[in-house]
Amino acid sequence: MSEERERLQEGQARFIVPQKLFFNPRARLARDFGVLGLRTEANLQERRLSVIDLMAGVGTRGIRYALEAPVERIVLNDANPEAAEAIRCNLSQNALPAEVQVEVTCEQAHRLCYALRLRDEGFDWVDLDAFGSPAVFWHAASLVVRWGGVLYFTATDMAALCGKLRDPAVRHYGAVTRPWECGDEVGARVLFGALQQSAGERGLYYEPLFVLDEGYAMRMAVRLHYGSSGFPVSQMGWLIKCMDCFSQKSVPLHVTVSKCRVCGSEDVQWAGPLWIGSLYNTEFLHLMSVEARQAGHQTALRLLRLMVDEADSPAGYYAAPELGKRTHLKRLPPVDALIQRLRLEGYLASRTHFETASLKTNAPYPVLQQIAEQLQ
Repeated sequence: MSEERERLQEGQARFIVPQKLFFNPRARLARDFGVLGLRTEANLQERRLSVIDLMAGVGTRGIRYALEAPVERIVLNDANPEAAEAIRCNLSQNALPAEVQVEVTCEQAHRLCYALRLRDEGFDWVDLDAFGSPAVFWHAASLVVRWGGVLYFTATDMAALCGKLRDPAVRHYGAVTRPWECGDEVGARVLFGALQQSAGERGLYYEPLFVLDEGYAMRMAVRLHYGSSGFPVSQMGWLIKCMDCFSQKSVPLHVTVSKCRVCGSEDVQWAGPLWIGSLYNTEFLHLMSVEARQAGHQTALRLLRLMVDEADSPAGYYAAPELGKRTHLKRLPPVDALIQRLRLEGYLASRTHFETASLKTNAPYPVLQQIAEQLQ
């Protein structure tokens, strides 16, 4: 552990990052959400939980889990021997509760998951912080999630998910993504849709708890369920966008649309297959908000409120700056004013955590433009 960087602290965890190893301080929010989610899950289960961090790095996430949430057992794994050594060193820097069973392993994630499955070992909370696409690890990770347990995973291939690189999106997720103004939400829905289809092949399905868009990465928490009869086929579909009037709409997989239903234009683009249902479990979010309030996590609390607000809104959103350009507005009305007016007109409308200068609505885009003109 020579050539150390400075000693760091995040949450209650103290740790050292050796020069040869990577630590991303920008991912703190995702780690905060992980702790809040784990605490919420423990409250729901009314017991201490078992946790595995399959790609633990220097151990910051896992140590925070053990220090800040009700954990019974935690396995910290990394395939890099130097990372495993760093984990052991960082564990010694922290006084973990005596009742927490801690194990450090140095295995490839796939190999470890298969070995644990053969021993019939499952975990309540499985953390998968992969670099790039997580799709290659989904099958292995699902083997160690207990039925009803939670998988909390990362995707950092945002260029593919948000439509800037088409080929990797097709290769990893079997879907077409688009560089639309709501491209990051399209990416989140493609991501979860691909996971859902992967689970369905094995008679499983997932329930989304929340997705956190960090700009450079996506973090998603999902609950595993068993039984092909519960697979939500009706929530798989497409997002369609008219390139003339800019209206967008989600449709089920079996529906074919060749013209815009608002203006009749044939210049329509498709994204998907993807998940068209809600990306959030509002009960889980409300309980996480309680934890965030008690812990003083104001940033997390603000984002959780946005997630609750958008949970039942339609797929996709419209960026307010783009609305201003297309409508040639001299003054762009506040997003909240647009939302309030849309609701008064009988439409669904909300903000979104994906982009705070945007709004979600089921109103046709020309209606949104008309309201924006009236409010300027």
